[in-house]
Amino acid sequence: MARVFKFFAAFFVTALVIFGAILAFNWDAFNTFYDNRDAMVEGSRWVEDTYSLRGLSDYIDKNPEHVSLVSNVINSPDSTIQYMEDVRRPMGTTANFFILLVIADMISSGEVSADSPVSWTRVTDHLLPGVNRSEHEQSYSSAVARDWINNSDELTLNHAMRLLAENNALSLADELWWLIGPERWQTMGETLGLKDTDMPLPYSGLYLTLSPGIRNMPAQEIYDLELVKEKQDFRSSVIERSRRFIDDAEFRENTLTYMEENRLGNTFMQERDALALFPKTTASEMTAILEKLVKDEMISADVSQRVKEWMRWPMDQQSGITRDFADYGAIYDNRMGLLAGIDFGTSKYTNDTTVQAVFFDRIQIAFWFHMSSNHMHQDFQQRLIYDPAMIDQMNKVETNQQEGTSAQNNSLNTTDE
Repeated sequence: MARVFKFFAAFFVTALVIFGAILAFNWDAFNTFYDNRDAMVEGSRWVEDTYSLRGLSDYIDKNPEHVSLVSNVINSPDSTIQYMEDVRRPMGTTANFFILLVIADMISSGEVSADSPVSWTRVTDHLLPGVNRSEHEQSYSSAVARDWINNSDELTLNHAMRLLAENNALSLADELWWLIGPERWQTMGETLGLKDTDMPLPYSGLYLTLSPGIRNMPAQEIYDLELVKEKQDFRSSVIERSRRFIDDAEFRENTLTYMEENRLGNTFMQERDALALFPKTTASEMTAILEKLVKDEMISADVSQRVKEWMRWPMDQQSGITRDFADYGAIYDNRMGLLAGIDFGTSKYTNDTTVQAVFFDRIQIAFWFHMSSNHMHQDFQQRLIYDPAMIDQMNKVETNQQEGTSAQNNSLNTTDE
């Protein structure tokens, strides 16, 4: 009996030591999970139902408060699919489209050269610890693999634009945003004749604005305070925080120290909800912009063609895409509770060209992890151009929304199971 007791005691102690070691090595991950335990089950009932794109269309049908989309076949208005198309939603990094557009205009006008050097050291200066690091590293790795980085750790402006469209590194976007300059951004929306679309802001400033830890304020208090600010006042404060992160040594050091230990200091849900402060657009206005782009009418033919060329990265990087598309270009985004994409594509089967804008906004956290893990929204957008079954399914969703059956027959609880 004593031997049995000793055996189980030894087994228990060993198991406890192993478990303790595992927990110690993964303490940050454990704390993150514990702090977000409610978020990790939010929307979980949708996970099981959306392993197919048909299931995703059902989610869209039942959750109009979370989704906006327009899929517009050029020169065929009867084929347009519209769903909550005039609701302003955060663009995420699809706002980088305007960085592409303005830089293309600067190159076309001779203000800068496509071969101008972009310093990766300066790009890295914009990087916030724990925010979008993987995209930053992927961008650099891709540039090195393609022999785009020289011995001075620089790449050309033309290659930087291609990387931005492909990987959406926030650090690279910020370096290019400052190259364009705050003064030009202040008037660009009016110059382009936009009514519902905000111009981009530096991402470092946006994330520092919504960080409870950096601002030493509760997340909800930050959200309430910033939401009621005049648009220009909000933009100015975000720009100033981005500037201070680069130019104010003490502020930069304090920010880096805090974020290396605590990231932003908010929960998944708080970060998701705060993205409502990001620049916004509507699916209808964004597709109108893309239609001009496809027709070579966005600023000029040369500018339009440059932007399209940068957006065509999937034709080189996504396996099998040339099977379904004669031409395809896109910018996608994926961040906490938000999935977005803008694209244009010419189907090999019909030769029709379609422009699209799709925004999944403030979606449930468990469901977001599910969708983002397999790039489901990208597959959804591409099939909505060439797959008749997907197009037919979304036509039905549009009809349901127009008839009001989604709102009448389904619960629209944003924090369901």
